[in-house]
Amino acid sequence: MGLVSLGVLGLAWPALARPQIASGDQLLETDVDGCLALADQLIADLGVESDQGPIDRTGYFEDGSFRVLCYGAGDDSLAIVFASHETSAEVASNFIQMALVELSGGESTLQGSAQ
Repeated sequence: MGLVSLGVLGLAWPALARPQIASGDQLLETDVDGCLALADQLIADLGVESDQGPIDRTGYFEDGSFRVLCYGAGDDSLAIVFASHETSAEVASNFIQMALVELSGGESTLQGSAQ
């Protein structure tokens, strides 16, 4: 009976693990289509698998994922970025910072970044 309990407990641990999630937003000097184009470029630069929606783009890493949502804000757009990582909130947060810089046209930080 003790071995069965350990086996069940061993299966329950992975189910208890939750991904670490971070988010951020950035006002972009472009419309929603421009925001989506920037998100597409970010995904292309990262070289990851992705999905597209009418107002969002989602990229997938082995150990996490991210989503960029684009909303109209007058003549500009608001990019909201969510990122998840299997084990590290710091990795998710660092990715958010990098993605927001990239989306806003800041200096490229993709080369040499951990993927």
